[in-house]
Amino acid sequence: MIRRRSSAAGFTLLEIMLAVAIMSFITVIVWGTFSQTARIKRNVESAQDRTHSARVALMRMTREIEMAFLSLSENGAIQDRRTLFISASRPDVDELRFSWFGRQRLRADTSESDTSLVSYYAEPDPDDRRVMNLMRRETRRLEAKEPLSIPGEAYILCPGVARVKFNFYDFRKKEWREDWNTMGADGLQYLPTHVRIFLTIYDERGREVVYSSAARIQMTERVDYRPRKS
Repeated sequence: MIRRRSSAAGFTLLEIMLAVAIMSFITVIVWGTFSQTARIKRNVESAQDRTHSARVALMRMTREIEMAFLSLSENGAIQDRRTLFISASRPDVDELRFSWFGRQRLRADTSESDTSLVSYYAEPDPDDRRVMNLMRRETRRLEAKEPLSIPGEAYILCPGVARVKFNFYDFRKKEWREDWNTMGADGLQYLPTHVRIFLTIYDERGREVVYSSAARIQMTERVDYRPRKS
C-alpha cells in the first residue's frame, strides 16, 4: 500500500535546519558581494576625490603664479618689502610666497586691496598629525611688514600630500633653479619666466602619484606700480 504524506503534516526538523542553512549560505554570499561592491565604490570615489583635489590645487597655483609681480616702488632702506617672490626648498613640501594682482575684493568698504601676498606651505592635519596638508594663505593687502603679521585667511588647498616641488627658470642665466629669492643677496630682482609645479599625493593603495603643471609668468620685470594705501 502506498501512503501519501498529508500537506498538513508540516516539515520535519531536519528539513527546517537544511532550509535555514541554505538561506544563511545565500545571505552570506549576497552580503559579501554587496560589501565588496560598496568597498570598491568607496575606494573609487576616494581616488576620484584625491585626483580632483590635486588637479584643482595645481590649476589654482598655476593661475596665481602667472599673475605674480614686483613693484619698482619699494623702499630699499627697510628690510621688509611689499612685493616679493621667495621660494624655500624643503625635503617634502617646498614653500612659496609671492605678491600678485589677482585678489578679489568682496566688499568695497573694507580695508582690502586688489593686490595681496599669497603663501603655499605645509601643515600637519589637525585630526591626524601623520597627514600633511598643502595650505594656502592670502593677505588682505600688501604691506611692508612680516607676512604673518598682515591680516589674511588660510585654508587647506590640497589635503594629504606627499611632496610639493617648484622649479624656476632663470631666463638671464638660461638655467633651472630649485629656489628663488628677490630679497636675497644673489641679485634676483626679477621673476622667473616659467615655474614648474610637481604635486605628489597617495592613491587608494598608498602609492605615490605625481601631477605636474607649468606656469608662465607674464611680468618678469618690475612694474611701475605703487600699492594703494587703504
